[in-house]
Amino acid sequence: MRYYLFDEVCLHSKKDDFWIIIHDNIFNLTPMLQDRYDSWNKNLDLLLSFGGKDISHFFLYNNLPKTEISPVTGKPRVLFPPILETAVSEHCKTAGKLWSQDSFYHVGRLTRKERRLRIINTLTGTITAMKVCDEDTIYDIQRKYCELYNSHAGSYLWRKFSYGGHCPGELLLHETLDGNGLVDEETDIELPPPSIWLYYTNDLTIA
Repeated sequence: MRYYLFDEVCLHSKKDDFWIIIHDNIFNLTPMLQDRYDSWNKNLDLLLSFGGKDISHFFLYNNLPKTEISPVTGKPRVLFPPILETAVSEHCKTAGKLWSQDSFYHVGRLTRKERRLRIINTLTGTITAMKVCDEDTIYDIQRKYCELYNSHAGSYLWRKFSYGGHCPGELLLHETLDGNGLVDEETDIELPPPSIWLYYTNDLTIA
C-alpha cells in the first residue's frame, strides 16, 4: 500500500488526472472519466468540481454512499449522485462495484502524519527540506527525492548520524524514519527535523 501527503493528492484535480479522498482512501478516477468523454453529463461535472479533495462527508465508513429520503417520492436517494456513474467499457471498471469500493481505482491511503526531513548533500552543501509520509520507508524517501530534486541521488551513500553525531550510521532502506531511530520527538521547544546525509561516490551507474 502506498501512502500520500494531502499536498500530493490535491495536485490531481484535472479531467485527465483526477484523484479524490474518501475516509483516507485515495481513488484515481482518471480511467473512468476518460472512458466517459463521449457520454459526459452534469453528474460528472459535479464530480469534477471535487478533484483532489476529501469527499468523505458523502460516504459511510465502509465507503458506501450516504442516502437521504426524497421529499418528492419518499424513497431513498444518494447524497452524491456522481457515485452512480460508471465507466462505459468493462476494461475500466469492476462489474457490480461502485467506484468508491472498487479496488481498480484505489491507489493508496492518506498518511496518518506528515514528517519533516532534511536531506543534506555533502558534495554541493545544499540542504533540502522535504515533507514525507510517516509510513514511508527510506527507499520511498529516496525515490521521492530522486524524482523531485536529484535523479542521480541513488548513486550516493545515504547515512544518518548516530551516537550523538560522532559517526555516520547505516540506514535500513526498508524501514521507516522511526525504524531507523529518526523519531519525531514531542518537546516543549521546536527541534530541527531529522537529517539524512548524502555522500558522493562517483558511481554514475545508478541513476
